[in-house]
Amino acid sequence: MDPKYILHFYIIDGGISQENKQIIQNLQIDEKYIIEFITIDTELFQKFPQSSQEHISIETNYRFLVSSLKSHLDKCIFLDADLIFLGDISKLWQIDIKDYYIAAVSDQTPLLKDNHWILSWISKLPLPSNYAYINTGVTLINLKKWREDKVEALFFQNIEKYHKILAFPDQDILNITLYKHVKYLSHIYNAMPIQTYANKKQEKEAFSNPQIIHWAGYKKPWLYIDAPYADKFWYYAKKTPFYDKMINSRTIYGASQRIKSQLSYKLGSHLLEAKSPLKALFLPITLSYITIKHKIRNFIFAQVGNANPDLKLPKLNTYADYHEALEIQEHLSYKLGNALINHPFSFIFRVRKIYKTWKRKKQ
Repeated sequence: MDPKYILHFYIIDGGISQENKQIIQNLQIDEKYIIEFITIDTELFQKFPQSSQEHISIETNYRFLVSSLKSHLDKCIFLDADLIFLGDISKLWQIDIKDYYIAAVSDQTPLLKDNHWILSWISKLPLPSNYAYINTGVTLINLKKWREDKVEALFFQNIEKYHKILAFPDQDILNITLYKHVKYLSHIYNAMPIQTYANKKQEKEAFSNPQIIHWAGYKKPWLYIDAPYADKFWYYAKKTPFYDKMINSRTIYGASQRIKSQLSYKLGSHLLEAKSPLKALFLPITLSYITIKHKIRNFIFAQVGNANPDLKLPKLNTYADYHEALEIQEHLSYKLGNALINHPFSFIFRVRKIYKTWKRKKQ
C-alpha cells in the first residue's frame, strides 16, 4: 500500500462480544492503521425482511447508516466480512466518484436467465431492463453526496415500499435507490469464485489479476475446506489470534459437495445429459476432458493439504451434512459414473441393470 496512507477500519458493531473486540483491537500493532468500533441501534432493523438466503444475516443492512456514522468523512470503502484483499487498497480508494453515489461491480446472478426463480425475482424489482444490477460486497461510497441528497432516508422509505418483493434486502434496496448514480468498477475489485459467471469476459477480467476475493454465496472457506481460493483465506487466517479457535470449533459442511465433486458423479451427470446425437458423438472427448480436469484439481488440493496440514480434508463421516452425502451416492448419475470407472469395457452391458436397480429402489 502507498505509505502516505493511514488505514482507518471502522467496524459496525451490532453486538460483538467484548472478548472478540479486544482480540481484534490487539491486531493494531502499527500506526499505519487504526481500528474503531461503531455501535449502532439495532432496533432500527428489527422489522426488516429476512434475506431469501440463510447465510445472509440482518447485519448486512447496517450499511444503510454509513453516511451518518462519521459526519467528517466524505468517502469510504464498505466491505463485507467474507473477503480478502490481495492487492493495494489505496488504488480502489483513488477512483474518482464525485459525480456518483456508489461504485461497485455488476453482479452475475441476474444474468442467469435459465433460472426461473432468478427471472421472477429480478423482474419484480423496479429497475430498468438495461440496468446492470450491482454486487454490494465491495463498494466505494460517496458519503458526502449521500448526506446532501438524504439517501439514508430513501433507503428506509424503499424498504417500507418494496419489502414484499425483496430477495436480497440490503442489495436490492441499494440497487433500487442508487441505480441512476452508479459507477462500475473493474471486476478485479470483487472477484467472486463461488458465483457462476454468465459473462465469461467479466470472469476472465475478475481472475486475471484479482485484487479482492469475495466469497459471495453460501460456500464460505471457513465452512467448506474445498471452497475456491480457500488456501488464500487460511493463509491470512493463520496470522490471526482467531486461527486455533476457528480450526477447533468449526462445523464442517461440504460432504454433499465432495460427493458431487467426485469423478463418479461428474462422469455420470454428463452421461445423463448426453441426450442429443451431437452430445453423444462428443461424449468420449467430454469424459476424457472431465477426467483430466478432475486429476488436476485433486493435485491442487493435495498441494494445499501438504502446505497446511490443518486443511487436509477430513473423513466424510465427520461432516455435518454426511447423511445428505450418502443420499447423493444413491443418485443414478453417481451409480453410472462409478460403473464406468470400475468397469470401462463392460460398462455398456451393465447400464440396463443399474437403471433397473436404481428405479426399483426409488419406488
